[in-house]
Parts: sequence; structure tokens; C-alpha cells
Amino acid sequence: MYIDGLNRNQRGTTMFGVSNRIYLIKASVVCSILLAGCQGAQVADTYNERARAISARANLEVVQNAAEKYAKEHLYLYPTQIDDDFKACFPEGDPATKKPGKAPLNPFTGNPEWPVIGKVTDLVAARTTTPEQIGKGVIEYSPINGGKDYAIRGGADTGKAMDAEDASHVGTLVLSRDSFKKSTSP
Repeated sequence: MYIDGLNRNQRGTTMFGVSNRIYLIKASVVCSILLAGCQGAQVADTYNERARAISARANLEVVQNAAEKYAKEHLYLYPTQIDDDFKACFPEGDPATKKPGKAPLNPFTGNPEWPVIGKVTDLVAARTTTPEQIGKGVIEYSPINGGKDYAIRGGADTGKAMDAEDASHVGTLVLSRDSFKKSTSP
């Protein structure tokens, strides 16, 4: 009998025997696969986070397009409240019958949500300040100067307003009539 209490027939199963070496190799392979799976899940989470950010940014443009459509229908004045006239300018809405369109889908909650009235009164100040608290995916629409202009901000995954896209300065992303790009699609 050996010191560890095993006889010669059990040598392959000792701590350093062949069977245990195979077991350790198998365990290493399984751990490697699990680790790779976890890293894959992290990559998938990164992709999901990026997709939510892109969707939240696109929602700002949906609101901007609705505001511009509203202005064409109302002597080039922008909406001063989130009412049925404004909602009718969203996709699938009909301004003639005041049929509300579809509210943008908040990518963080999965629910359709209309914009909320914001508090921006000065575009330059809003664009140059650090992002303030705004709920994830929430869109703020701020009428400025009695409907002569507007500011649209959105909540990022951080729970603050989205950062400015211009790398030359730190500030908040704010869409307005000066940043409107007319759609090239029919």
C-alpha cells in the first residue's frame, strides 16, 4: 500500500495519475469555453447598449421632424405644447384629421413615450453645459421664444442628457431648427 492509501491498481487515479490529468485538461477546456461565453455576453451587451444609444438618438430626430412638419402647418411657428396637433405630425399621424401618430419607442423601457416639455430657454447655454439629469430614453422638447424655435434633448443610458456629438467641445446634444437636416427620402 502506498502512503496515500491507494494500491498499485489505483495509480491512474492518483493526484498526478493519467486520469486526473485528463480530468484537469477537460476542466480547463470547459472553463475556457465558459470564459469565452462570458466575454461573448459582454460583447453582446456592448452591442445592445450601442443599439439603444443609436435608437435614442434617432428618436430625437423623429421629434425634430414632427416639429418641422408642425411648423409647415402652422405658419412656421413650432409647437409650444405636446398636444394632439403636435402628435398628429409624428409618423403615421394625420394633421388634417388630428389623428395622433405613433410615439417614439423608448429603447430603455420598451414603451412608446411622447416627449415631455423641457426647460431649455437658451440654445447656446444648453449646448455648452455639461449634461443634466434626464431619464434614460426620455425626450425633452422645449419651445423657445413663443414657438419661434425649439430645443430637443434626450436621456442617455447614464441617466443624463446625451453628450454633444462635436468632439471639439464638451456639452449637451441639443437639436433645434438650426441643426435640422431635411430628409432626402421621398
